[in-house]
Amino acid sequence: MASADALLYGSIVGFAVVSWLVWKFLLSAPPRTGAASSGTSSAAAAASSASRAGRAGAPAPGTARTRRAAGASSSSPTSYSSKEADDDAFAFGQPRCPPHVVEPAGWGKKKYELSGCLVQGVVPFRSTPASGYEARLQSQLCASSAGGDAASDLIVANRRERARIFARMFAGQKGARPPNRGANIVLAIRHTDVSCAKLQKVLFLLGTYYNLFLLIDGSGAPQCTKDEEVREFVKRLRSELLNHSDAEEYRLSSDILPPHRIAFASTSKGRVAFVRQLHGTELVVDCDEDVITELERFGFRVIVYPQKSEGRVSALGNYLVP
Repeated sequence: MASADALLYGSIVGFAVVSWLVWKFLLSAPPRTGAASSGTSSAAAAASSASRAGRAGAPAPGTARTRRAAGASSSSPTSYSSKEADDDAFAFGQPRCPPHVVEPAGWGKKKYELSGCLVQGVVPFRSTPASGYEARLQSQLCASSAGGDAASDLIVANRRERARIFARMFAGQKGARPPNRGANIVLAIRHTDVSCAKLQKVLFLLGTYYNLFLLIDGSGAPQCTKDEEVREFVKRLRSELLNHSDAEEYRLSSDILPPHRIAFASTSKGRVAFVRQLHGTELVVDCDEDVITELERFGFRVIVYPQKSEGRVSALGNYLVP
């Protein structure tokens, strides 16, 4: 009886060992080159592969460029610069560098690591070119012969004009105060207002003081049925805003308002969704009562301005710069 039990036990153990060997060496796929199992080891292996690729002048294993090159002939080798190798690191899940972030003094790290400057997914005002735009502009004017004495008073003059805008903006709210410098604010305008000089002044003065986001209301705009048509329409609106030929003293630029912060929404629900998804919004300026009602319901601070406009004069610009 004991010998029969021993034979049964040995058979079970032998079957288990054979099954493991078959699974290990015949059924399982070989590990991928340059890939780690998971978690921290995956990130470490990715960084190591990217570093080796940068030193060797070749793309890191597993990147998009490597996969594209896999089908090429081995007789025509392709070399890549260290910058392209750093760009390939994004394929390993490395954070991307925001295009409008200012590298802190003595950063000494790679560009893509600048995403560590983000606050709730948003580049703070202190890390954008807009925070020091007025000082740089004043220095340029003072250095040029055309600047004259007026250049030395540029910041003071802008501060005075900005105070007038705040007075108009918060006139209907007793005891209300503007948000602190660098706060996230959202302004909504109509698509027909982008070529207004008064609006340029408002966006310049607010964009050099706040982290500004601009929402363009596309209701009533030409119908765009294809994605390419929508993209071209949005590009044209951004270009008109950032390359306004009539604006002289208050000329808006991408340093003040980056193009990707000019968003387009064809419905009021789209504008509400944008504000709700943007973390840390301290002020919203809109003219649509439905938008205001919805945002106030979620605790946002909203200021309404009249929709009346004269010709191609912006309703917001005409309200804040009479």
